Formats: sequence, C-alpha cells, structure tokens
Amino acid sequence: MSFFRKTPSVFPALFSLTPAFLAAQNTATPPDAEVFRLDPVNVTAGPVEAPLRQTLNPRSVVQPIPAHDGAEALKSVPGINVIRKGGTDGDPVLRGMAGSRLGVTLNGETIMGGCGMRMDPPTAYVFPAAYDRITIHKGPQHVRYGPGNSAGLVQFERDPRVFDQPGADLYSSFTLGSFGRNDQAVNVLDGFPLGYLQTSANRT
Repeated sequence: MSFFRKTPSVFPALFSLTPAFLAAQNTATPPDAEVFRLDPVNVTAGPVEAPLRQTLNPRSVVQPIPAHDGAEALKSVPGINVIRKGGTDGDPVLRGMAGSRLGVTLNGETIMGGCGMRMDPPTAYVFPAAYDRITIHKGPQHVRYGPGNSAGLVQFERDPRVFDQPGADLYSSFTLGSFGRNDQAVNVLDGFPLGYLQTSANRT
C-alpha cells in the first residue's frame, strides 16, 4: 500500500521537469546549422522634452521626396497613421481616432473636411512647405483650442515677420517623379516696416 501512496507524488514531479527538458533540447543549435548575420540597423532620434507635444519643420524633408499634403508630412510622427482618401490625399489618424476627434487648424482657424465621407480631409488643403511650423498636441488636455479634439490637435502655423527695411523672401519647390508626380510650389514674401504681403501658390 505504501507504494501506491507514493506514486501520485512522484509522477507530477516528472511531468513538471519534462517541458523544461524539452525546451533545453530545442534551444540547442545543431552543429551543422547555418548562421545568418544581419546588417546593423541605425536608429536616430532626438531627445523628447514634451512627450505630448511635437514640433516639425514642414520644409525639412523627412522622406525621399517632399510631402505634397498635410497628412504625408505627419507620417513620420509616432502614433499617427494615414488613411488614403481620393487619389493622393490622406486623412491622419492619431491613436486610432480620426475625423472630428483629431482637430486640424491653419493659422488658428479650424478647417473641416469636404465632400461626403471626408473624401477631402482638412489636410488635403495644406501644402506643408507654405507653413513655418507644424505642432502636434497628443491627447485631449489642450481644451483652449475648442471642443472635441479627443485624439489631439494638429496646428499648421506661420510666424509673423517684421521687416526693419524693405525686403523680400522667396521659397520655391519643384518635384518630378514616377506615376505622373508633378508638384510646383512658390511662396513669396514682400515686406517693409509697416507690414508685409505673403503669397503662396501650389499645384499638385
């Protein structure tokens, strides 16, 4: 009878050792296995001072070719994806939320999408190089920019210019690519001490 009483306590111990033993056998590298060495991957990133706010330079190329609309300029921001709309434009998605939950402002004015089902999202009317700064606010904590914006807010902003003497500034961009890619943009700034006149035009 003593043998039958000890048997239940012995078998669980044997079964508990079996998976560990099999795992050790599977991790062992056979002597004739071929080893592949991957090329090193370099990751470059700057220090983050404000995790919930990120500022981009729209004239800095962060991809092989300049962005042709606001959504394409946001592709490099962590947490933002883009839904393709229409022929070439895109609708940004921040943390899974889009539409009215992600506000878009141009120089402080809220821009809404056009057409049914947001075929033309607000970012379709933005040529990034015509602006001086793009600021992304992640999260709903910035209530001073209006209601909604539960996902966040994207601001396309221009900085005011002050001229001590008459002067002008010209920025132009031309892009040619495959599949009929043909973009032209020009931004002309002409000013004097009392004010300035800015004209922007683009064609995609």
